Amino acid sequence: MKAQKFFSLIILAAATCVSSAVSAGWDFLKVVTEAAQEAGVIDESTKNQLNTTTSAVAKATETITPEQQYYIGRAVAGTVLASYPLYTNKKATAYVNKVCAAITACSDMPYLYKGYFVGILDSPEINAISTPGGHILVTRGLLECAKTEDALAAVIAHEIAHIQLQHAVKAIKSSRTTNALVETADTALTASGKSASTAEFSGCVDDIVNQVVNSGYSKKQEFEADKKALVLMNDAGYDPKAMQDMLNILKAKESTQDKNRGFCKTHPNAASRLNNISEDEKKYTGDYKCAERATRFAAVQNSL
Repeated sequence: MKAQKFFSLIILAAATCVSSAVSAGWDFLKVVTEAAQEAGVIDESTKNQLNTTTSAVAKATETITPEQQYYIGRAVAGTVLASYPLYTNKKATAYVNKVCAAITACSDMPYLYKGYFVGILDSPEINAISTPGGHILVTRGLLECAKTEDALAAVIAHEIAHIQLQHAVKAIKSSRTTNALVETADTALTASGKSASTAEFSGCVDDIVNQVVNSGYSKKQEFEADKKALVLMNDAGYDPKAMQDMLNILKAKESTQDKNRGFCKTHPNAASRLNNISEDEKKYTGDYKCAERATRFAAVQNSL
């Protein structure tokens, strides 16, 4: 009995390792499992629980490859498209992808596993989302309220920033770490002689759908994406001050939008985002004028 209680304390210590350093927690658990098995201080049920725990912690330490990011992102995009059909306007779709290509080509992450792709959702809502792996979805409503190509570029650059800053990937890792910690806590309860249920480790796609579609990224991540977008725009020759123009448009729209849908639901209010970029915008003083952009933007707007 003393050995069992001592072992319980060891597992609880491992849980602490998982919460602060996942890889250390995994290594620690493997050593403890082997030692406990050799000492005969745990029964078969606890052994199985330990194996489940080490498996969960192992998942939390895995590197999510570019290929995995692509397929997770594709599954997320598929879930979105089940509710919002694609807008079948080839001219507009080709156009938003050219804007995206111009921004990514000049960035420090120009290539992804299967590249970046922008799709237009046939919805009057004003919103845009991105998934791991390079999928960007903007609504027809957002395209219609943009006033210039540079303002539209601000939106696309913001979503590219989410991808390049790996905000969705971090959400997956956070979910995996949380599951690993829960598994470890369950192991501690079992080793203490108490019953505990262990949930299967799964649901990455569901987690990301909830993150990017239902609840949105954290305010901190949205602010990071806005600041990163300014850099991306400048490097591609777009006027970073157009981010302010687009946010002012969204600010004016906020009072008429459903707070439980679109950008109002998934993004911080426009005033806070404007305040966030106010100092950064002052860094950019170049001449970003381009007559060709105005012409092609007007042509696409007329096709919507």
